[in-house]
Amino acid sequence: MAAVVQAVVEVRRVLGVPPVVVGGLAVLCRLTDPYRATTDLDLVDRRRGPVPHLRVLRAVDGAEEAVPAAVLLPTRFGPVRVDVLEVRQTEIDRPSSDPGDRLHATAHAWADASATSVGLRAVPRTGDEVRTTALVAEPGPLVAMKLQAVMDRSSAKRGTDLQDVVRLLLDGSTRDRALDQIGTCEATTAADIALHVEHWLVRERADALRWIRASAGSDIEMDDVDLVAELLLAACAR
Repeated sequence: MAAVVQAVVEVRRVLGVPPVVVGGLAVLCRLTDPYRATTDLDLVDRRRGPVPHLRVLRAVDGAEEAVPAAVLLPTRFGPVRVDVLEVRQTEIDRPSSDPGDRLHATAHAWADASATSVGLRAVPRTGDEVRTTALVAEPGPLVAMKLQAVMDRSSAKRGTDLQDVVRLLLDGSTRDRALDQIGTCEATTAADIALHVEHWLVRERADALRWIRASAGSDIEMDDVDLVAELLLAACAR
């Protein structure tokens, strides 16, 4: 984890602004009891600056390009993969007809717009601790992003994404915030979230639980999956 937090330090230095952190690190920042570690960093770029974040990061001395939209960023703890998820305004102004593509754009834009400042701290095995701050995605957008991501992932990654969703809805510090945020988001976004919930946590619930149980640190039961589906569908109702 020290390497990932150090990567946030480097990204902030290079970009000149606090990065908007999503993905696994954001989930770990929000949960009361982080259940897993993460070795990479996911960022949102709304393309507001003159140069895309990815181009800036790939120009760092010692950085290596990674596909499809990532960079291996050098840190004092070794290279860290940084994935940059771009959302252009045209994707919001002219939404895709595909609910998955549409939710990808709206969820990441939502995460960017609502992210809040969080202090990050990691203590490496050797050397000084690492401290910084970043703008971190809120629980509601994180649930939307994780549900959307499942479609194009391996079984292992599907299990991690779905377990993140379940834990965000079971954790006392994130459940009410996630449900309130989803309950008040745009109706079209709520409808797309509901479609993904119905697919992964209702129709494919048996596979979902199998993938979750195969992922690290899982003690999730079918009753948990069913409860999360019920809570999310109620929050999505308009």
